Amino acid sequence: MQMQMVRAERVVGFVAAAVVAGLFLAVPALDAPAAEQKSTRNEAEWIKYDAAAKTVTMKVKKAGLGPGASKLKVGQQAVFNVKPEGSVLSRTSVAVNGKKGELTDIPAGKTVLVYWVPDATDAKALFARKIDVILSEQELDEKYGKGE
Repeated sequence: MQMQMVRAERVVGFVAAAVVAGLFLAVPALDAPAAEQKSTRNEAEWIKYDAAAKTVTMKVKKAGLGPGASKLKVGQQAVFNVKPEGSVLSRTSVAVNGKKGELTDIPAGKTVLVYWVPDATDAKALFARKIDVILSEQELDEKYGKGE
């Protein structure tokens, strides 16, 4: 009787292990979404958005923070691929003063924070995952009043 219980436990354990292994074996077939990659953050000056090419051009103002920090140098002009529409997990999101914005809302010369990863479709390109517009001191004063 006890021998049958041990065998039953082994069978149940084997089946459970096979199911779990099958799940893990199926996962690598799916590509990890870009959202799971670690982003690099740079402060930059906004130059332009090219809707036809789906790119944005910026001039790097501060050294980056993150895994790709050494790719972009201060003063360098960089072009990033963008995806203006689609799922929140795959598109480029834009925030202007903490509120949802569009790539067309950003005027030339604005300071932005760009969070980017290597582009999954082109190993030499960069993909801008998120862009945050930074308000100037004057804009902050106009919005919230001068601090005393």
